[in-house]
This record gives sequence, structure tokens and C-alpha cells, in this order.
Amino acid sequence: MAMANPLDELLKAYRPPPGGYDEMLAADGSIRAHWRGLMDNFAELSPDMRSQSVDSAVRMLRENDVAYTAWSDRDVRPWRIDLLPLVIPEADWQTLATGLTQRARLMNAIVADLYGKRTLLSSGKLPSALVYGNPDFVVACDGYKAPNDTFLQFIAFDLGRSPDGRWWVLNQLTEAPSGIGYALENRIVTSSCLPEMFSNQNVHRLAGFFRAFGEYLLSLSPERLAVVLSGGPEDFDYFEHAFLSRYLGYPLVEGADLTVRGGRVFLKTLEGLRPVDLILRRLFSQRVDPIEFRGDAAAGVAGLLAAARRGKGVTTNAIGSGVVENGAIQSFLPSLAKHLLGEDLRLPSLASWWCGQPGELAYVREHFDELAIRRAFAPGEGLTANARDYMASTPALASREGFEKMVRQRPYDVVGRERLRLSTIPSWLKKDEAPQPLPMTLRLYVAATTDGYQVMPGGVVKVGRETPSPMDYSKDVWVVADEPVEHVTLLAPLQVGQLKRSDRDLPSKTADDLFWLGRYFERAEGAVRLYRSLMTRMSGEVSSVSDPVELNVLLGLLVNQEVLSQRRARQAFAGQRNTSSELWNMLFDPDSPDGLAKVLENVERTAEHVRERLSQDAWRIIERFTSVSALRWRVHTVANAVGVLTDLLEAQSAVNGLIQENMTRGYGWRLLDLGRRIERAHFSIRVLRGLCVRNDPNAPGVMSLQLELADSAMTYRSRYQTSPELTAVLDLVLSDRTNPRSLIFQLDMLEEHMNLMPLEQPLGRPSKAQQVLLSARADVALAEVEKLASVKSRTGKLTHLDRLLQRTAGNLNQLAEQIASTYFSHAVGHRITGYAQPEPKK
Repeated sequence: MAMANPLDELLKAYRPPPGGYDEMLAADGSIRAHWRGLMDNFAELSPDMRSQSVDSAVRMLRENDVAYTAWSDRDVRPWRIDLLPLVIPEADWQTLATGLTQRARLMNAIVADLYGKRTLLSSGKLPSALVYGNPDFVVACDGYKAPNDTFLQFIAFDLGRSPDGRWWVLNQLTEAPSGIGYALENRIVTSSCLPEMFSNQNVHRLAGFFRAFGEYLLSLSPERLAVVLSGGPEDFDYFEHAFLSRYLGYPLVEGADLTVRGGRVFLKTLEGLRPVDLILRRLFSQRVDPIEFRGDAAAGVAGLLAAARRGKGVTTNAIGSGVVENGAIQSFLPSLAKHLLGEDLRLPSLASWWCGQPGELAYVREHFDELAIRRAFAPGEGLTANARDYMASTPALASREGFEKMVRQRPYDVVGRERLRLSTIPSWLKKDEAPQPLPMTLRLYVAATTDGYQVMPGGVVKVGRETPSPMDYSKDVWVVADEPVEHVTLLAPLQVGQLKRSDRDLPSKTADDLFWLGRYFERAEGAVRLYRSLMTRMSGEVSSVSDPVELNVLLGLLVNQEVLSQRRARQAFAGQRNTSSELWNMLFDPDSPDGLAKVLENVERTAEHVRERLSQDAWRIIERFTSVSALRWRVHTVANAVGVLTDLLEAQSAVNGLIQENMTRGYGWRLLDLGRRIERAHFSIRVLRGLCVRNDPNAPGVMSLQLELADSAMTYRSRYQTSPELTAVLDLVLSDRTNPRSLIFQLDMLEEHMNLMPLEQPLGRPSKAQQVLLSARADVALAEVEKLASVKSRTGKLTHLDRLLQRTAGNLNQLAEQIASTYFSHAVGHRITGYAQPEPKK
């Protein structure tokens, strides 16, 4: 008996819907030639190898933290990939590429005319209602001059294939097209998880496209100062904002990092303002300038539009370029191509009828049930849209009643679109199942280069299931050649003007975030140490170096550190039974204004803002130890809490180690470490005051707790081999320069960093910050530990020690204020609270 062919066995249940076009199978059921090699290779993989490939893909996406933020609920969701790519033969690709570069030229010409001579309006080629009724038409951009008359440097097109095999353009995205970073990740993951299949096909590489686009952008910024303008971590495609920033070598900035002075855009840096030549805009036009657009457009830059209009730097794409990103313009494109380019439109648009014209409105009414009725000027389909979304009506217009109501009020904002039956593609959504045919849409990218527009030989495929899903799967796109293709690496550097070993272009807001990330790291560590000490004593697992200590002492420290409220402290001290019931609230209640959850939230939020400056390993650990929802379920008893807190300390130590070992020793690293040292010194001071000033330092367990919280118990034991004694403990945690946890060590490190910061000693004498540090260091270094441990007031309070600690805390607050006023004065929007004295809210 002959063995079944592996491919026949794999596809025995593959049944595309009749009457449609399937990307893999021809009408007679045979496999198309350009799919044959791929599917043969795939069928030869054993079930275990296929399963391992899927697991590897999931792991790579998780390790690279590839995610997006859903529009509907703002939840961050993982990106999902189907490893079976779309295969396009080179001959078909050339047809697509030629048609899309023509479309890019056409879209650019339309934008140029609408913000220039407006001959399309004066000649009647475009109805005035289609332009002036469009909220994306920016009158204030009238007369804008684009470099080389290129208004659109980067465009995306969504396409679908009809049952006759023809490609149709469904939509164009000209504002801030998303998805190119995800397209690259799809290629990396697919080629890594199916390496033999990828190497057996002559797949065109993406690197040449990225390099050509990068070199073109460099030509627009003669001074080599260009930035990627993002809306911040809340943007749904922030992942790829960071990707573009890293790959192109441009700072990733938000609106608060930029300012307009004298009609020019400047970057707020550590050393002041620096003029910006190029802004790679990832914000929609309506968000870029709160003066010209919405007053609540906090993500933008006041005056940016005026600067762009004056030609002071380049903004890509041009502000207002979304004027052609709508469904209403589709039916006018064939005539506009003839008029503006003198060419026939090579790729057809999806048939549409704009209801701003009486004849078209009548047609839509007559064929209402056959068409998709949509808002004409609604934002284009997002990256997460799938085939089902493209063919659906806008919910408010899906009924005749809703449609008639809209066309009575704003007929120019309604368009009817043909319901195209989209092609299907083999989709491998579950590793233990065979491929199944699902409808697909294709997003391709066109970029301006020094040789004209160029199409990226790849893209993003979205497949959609019949039932709605919060995130459908994406696919890579393989453009296969008949001959081997050149292997161009994405790792080759772009051309640079000069070598750099400094980060003086570090934006002020990024510097501010790094400084506060260091502070929040240390606050989190201090809070975790205190909570662990409390839970350890509750559970009866006090280590051999620690004597019993009253719980109210530890609870008082937590209250003084502002991570536990007085109310919860009283509840916890009411008794063991009540304390256990309060564990969840004390540690991981996300709605609590205090507690560990709030501290971890501060770390996560601030780290998100500087994510592109952290290694992937460091970011993954931060994400893991700040995930309150993942930590909460592990805490049911006091013993559980001790284990979780110990894990948190280990994760924090790992992050600190990665930062110390891997982060470039630039100003960003110094600011992060300055924040850590200031906060560690504050923690030491508050613990010392809490244990040695407000309590009796000679009470049982107090000095052991002091050493435990200062992480210095092993050092003390190895030196003295005796029970902790106040004078020796103070010497170790205050004045010992060899102890990395001592107060003097923190002050030494602060001085070392400040001596190398760019704006210190401007006139050859110490700056104010350095003067504060000199005073603080001298105060601690000259203190006599014996007197600190013995001089008391009538009430028994260690007065000399208390005064020293209060003076040092005041000096640290002054230092933080000096750093903020010197280096962050251009930044806006600080985070949360400081410690003992009022500080700028950050």
C-alpha cells in the first residue's frame, strides 16, 4: 500500500469557499507554482517540529515585548503571528510595486495642490465639499512648502484580492502609517522559526528598503538632529515608535521634549535648546499643535504648525497630509491620475460612491443592502483591522434609519463601498491543527528615497475569522524571486556624519524620567525590604542574626516611608488574624493610594517612558516584577508574602546589575544612578531616624533590624562576630566608605557623578549642587560616631545623630532641586511625591 503524500495529507481538509480566490490553490485544486516549495517544506516538518516553531515564535514575540494597545479598552495585548507567510511571485510583485509607486506620486501631487494652487478645486476636479467638509484638511497649512515638493515621505496602502485574482486598493494611510515595525518583527520571527523554509525560497530582503529610506531622511537633516515624535507609551503602536528610534538612531521624543522659539523647533536637552532639522511624526495632525488644533492636544508642540509652514525644519509626513486618507476620494482617483500625472491609474480602487453627489447618493439608496455604508472621513482602518472589518458598515450607518439620518445632516460624510469578496489564505492558527482558508487583507509600505518612491518588498497580512476577535493573526509577506537574491543585512549602519561618544542630545524629559526611574527603583527596593522584614517576623521565620523586634517599630517605618497609611498600620497591629486578612490590601491593592502596588506602578510607568534606553533583558525583568496582577494571586498567607517579596528583591537586584553592567556610561546612566543614590541615602536616613532616634536603639532586635534593612548584616558579623552594638553599627552604615550601603558611600558617588555632568563648574568654581554635596560629605565624614551614639537629650533622644541626619536630608533635597532646575527646567510634567521636604511633583 502506497504511503500518502505528506502535503496531500496536510491539505486533505483544506477547502476554500467556492467562487472565491485562494492564494495557495488554483481553481482546479492544484497548488500554485510559487507556493509549492514552501508547502512541500512545511508538510515535511514533523508535528513536534511544527509545535516547536510555534512555541519559539511566541517566545520571541514575548522576549522582544512586541505588543500593541487596543483602541477599545486601552489594554496592552501581545502581537500574534501565523508563521505561514503570504507568497507573492516576483512578476506579480512588480505589478503591485509599479502601481503603488504611481499611487504614492498621485497622493503627493493631490496634497501639494490642495495646500498650494488648489487647481483641483478651481477646475472642479474635486468637489469643494469633499475638501472643506474634511476635518483633516488644515486651512492653516495653505502655502506650506515641502522639501523637493515631497509632502508624503511614508505611505501605507491596504489591498485585497477579488475572486478574479485582481488586486484592489482598499485604503491609503498618509498621516502616520503604522505597522512597519511589526512587519519587520514578523520577518525576523518567521525566518528564525522556519529557517530552512526561508532559506530554500529566494525571498527578497527588507534591509535595502530600510537603508534607502534612512539615507533619505538623513539628507533632510543637514545638522543630523532628527527626532521621532511620539504620543508616548499610551499610543497603540508605541512599540514601533521605539523601533524606528533605535534603528534610525533618532531620539524618541514626546511633545514636552520640544519647544518652538523664534519660529523654529528646538529639542530641550541637558545643555539647553538645540535646533531640530527633522521631525518624523507619529502623531495625527489633530494632535500635533494645541494652538492650531485641539486645545487639549497635550501630546503636541505649541507652534509646531507655524514653524513647519515657515520651512524651519522638516516634518514628515507634512501636517495635514491626512486630507487624502479617506474613502470619499477613491472614485475621483482615475480622473486625477490623468489630470495630474498624465497616466492611467494602474491599480484600481475599491468601487465607492460618495454621497456628497446626488447621483451617487441615489445609487447608494437603491443598493443599500449590497454595499458597506461607512463614514467618509472617519479615521482609516487601524493595524488590527481584518478582512471582516473592511467589508462591514459603520455601526451607526448599518440601518436605513441611521443612514437616512446621517445623509440628511451631512451627506458629504457618507460613502458606500462595494463589498469585495476577499481572497483566502492558508492560516495555521493552532500548532496541532492543519491550515485552514481564511480571508485576508494586505498592508504594503511606500517610502520616499533619493531615487523616488520605493515599495518595501514585504508587508503585513491580517487574517480574520468569522467570529470577532480582539486581535486577529498577522503574517509575513515573502516576495520570491526566480534567482537567488542579495543578502543585505539590517544590521549594517546608516551613514553617519561624525563619531559620537556622548549623549548631550539627551532630551530633558528623558533625562528627567531616567533620574526618577532611579529614584523609583530605590524606593521600590526600600519598600520591599521593609515589607519583607515585617512579614518575616509575622511568620515567625526571623533569621538567626535578628532578635525579635516589636511589630509597631516596623509598621512605623513603613508609615514614615509613605508606603503604608496610619489606618492600615493600626489594622495590621490589631493582631495576627486581622493582619493576614489585610495582606492583599497592604501589598497589591491597585486602587490603594499607598502600599507596594503604587510604588511598583511608579516604576513601571516611568520605565515605559525610557523603554528604548533599557536593554531587552532589563525591560523584561522590570515588566515581570512590576506586574501586580501576576503577583497578587500568589499571596494567600504571610509565608506566601515572604516568598514573593524575596523574589521581588532578586528581580530588582538583577535589573540593577544589568543597568550597571550594560548601560553606556553617558549622562543618562549618571542621572539614573544619581536618582538611585539620592533615594538610597534618603532611605538610610529615614531608617536610622526611625530606629535610633524615635525608638530606643538598645531595645531587643533594633540594631539587628537596622543591619538587615541596610543589607549589611553579613559585613558586621564578619568584622565583629558579636551582637550588634550602636557605635559599630553607626560606623558601618554612616561613615564606612567601603560599604556600598553606607550614607557616605552614597554621597561619594553623588559627588563623582556631579563632577562629570556637563553644566557643573561653568566658571571654574563648584556649582550650587557641588557646594551642597561638599557640605553634606564634610558633615558626615567629620562626624564623631562615638558622640553620635552617646549624646542624648533629657528625654533620651540622640540629638547629635538626629541633627546630622536632618541636615543631610535637607542637603539631599537641595541637591535634587538643583539637578531639576539645571537639567530638567525645560521638561514639563513631573511624577509624584518627594520625601521629607516638598519637591517638584514628579
